[in-house]
Amino acid sequence: MTDLIQITIAVDLDDEDLLGAVLSVNAPSGWAEKFLPAGDIQAVVHTENPVHAAELEAAVRAALPEAAIERSTVERKNWVLAWREFFTPVTAGNRFLVLAPWMEKERRETTRDVICIEPKMAFGTGHHETTALCLSVLSDLADAGRVTADMSFLDLGTGSGILGIGCAHLGLTGLGLDIDVQSVENALENCALNNVSHEGLSPVFSIRRGSIDDAEGPYDLILANILADPLISMAPAIVARLKKGGALVLSGLLFIQADKVAAAYVAAGLPEPRRRESGEWAALIWD
Repeated sequence: MTDLIQITIAVDLDDEDLLGAVLSVNAPSGWAEKFLPAGDIQAVVHTENPVHAAELEAAVRAALPEAAIERSTVERKNWVLAWREFFTPVTAGNRFLVLAPWMEKERRETTRDVICIEPKMAFGTGHHETTALCLSVLSDLADAGRVTADMSFLDLGTGSGILGIGCAHLGLTGLGLDIDVQSVENALENCALNNVSHEGLSPVFSIRRGSIDDAEGPYDLILANILADPLISMAPAIVARLKKGGALVLSGLLFIQADKVAAAYVAAGLPEPRRRESGEWAALIWD
């Protein structure tokens, strides 16, 4: 079994948002972050592709010449052990708490709805601002009665499956799509951890490889936490699969990209969206 390439990047805390922007484009499968005692922030990216590793290092050096970058390898069997150093509980809205499988103490002590995520190379542990934004919006929509248990959903670019699992925990039934094979495998594993999929039965949350063209619809709720350019290109297809009066939540975009993404969906027939921001990131909400 091939070892994973581990790239560790340390930057000054003032450069946190710029580092996040670079990684969102060049490490879409996700990364881990932690604060260092000296006041810096450290990001760790894993990949199995040497070409991708070289391209990532080049992109970071171009944007952040002062960044400290180290490359090493980690055995796949130690993947979860490595993640334990970084994984911390994530709260989202009034409802959700994201935990890893080994966090039994935190699970016992919370009254929140726990979403259990096995950290893998798929994007979406809840630690990134855009994932937390989408979960918070989902929580708020449920609190407001805008999202109810009788509804259908589409989780486009499902990654780890975290958003679809949140929907399933609210009683919705839906589909998760991702073009990445590793993401699909991780999402299926997380569905099993959260009891939202059952072999031999009709799952609450179905997952398969694919993109918007593989979604039939229409859906009461569509969530897409991807990147700005794909969201723009898929705008007509996404809007076509949204039920009249349905809710749409888009993220994975920097707030400086929000106007351009919103314009694509207004051109496709939707009104101006609400916006929610966290740091340099934004979510667009039609509800």
